[in-house]
Amino acid sequence: MPRLALAALLLVLVAGCRDWRSRVDPALAAAEPEQVLLSGEQAIEFEAKGHRVTLTPRATYRITGYAVDTSRALLDEWDFVLPMDLALAWGPVADPEVLRHMRFHLSGRYVSWWHDGKAPDPGQAAIQSHLANHHLVPASEDVAREMKRIRTGDRVTLRGKLVDLKIEDRSGRVAFQSRTSLSRDDIGSGACEQMWVEAVEVDRP
Repeated sequence: MPRLALAALLLVLVAGCRDWRSRVDPALAAAEPEQVLLSGEQAIEFEAKGHRVTLTPRATYRITGYAVDTSRALLDEWDFVLPMDLALAWGPVADPEVLRHMRFHLSGRYVSWWHDGKAPDPGQAAIQSHLANHHLVPASEDVAREMKRIRTGDRVTLRGKLVDLKIEDRSGRVAFQSRTSLSRDDIGSGACEQMWVEAVEVDRP
């Protein structure tokens, strides 16, 4: 192979191996999520694996952020309803200068993060309010297919509704229920956004 062609190939390979953080554009994920509370909205009901699933809409929701981690396998026994978790960062966290000092991990329906303490450091409060784990329920097969495309480093826009979840077995017994977060400032159990995803856009920088 000619030296020039080999050099060009090496440049392409190096660019392809760059850490995803270097490709983040803060201007494209600067906006806060859009949320409008709902009242009296009709429940979304469907059957799944012999269970009755009821989703109660609490708010309309739209968010654009960078995927800092995803989880699709062995989430818990209810992953036939909530098949994907997606941790998104936006605002002051969606900055390559910040992200290169951070690490993220999704496990057991929770997202964990670490910052090495070096500048720039937005601070714990800013990070916690601009990083959120989303439990996703696809509203259609098209949405489910698009969700499967999401990889760490992608810029993702989700549109849909934040929902409370109830799962009943064949006898009508409530086997599981959980409420969605309606705030970006909460942490710990119950702080995840539980979302009926009606549309998703994936952009891979």
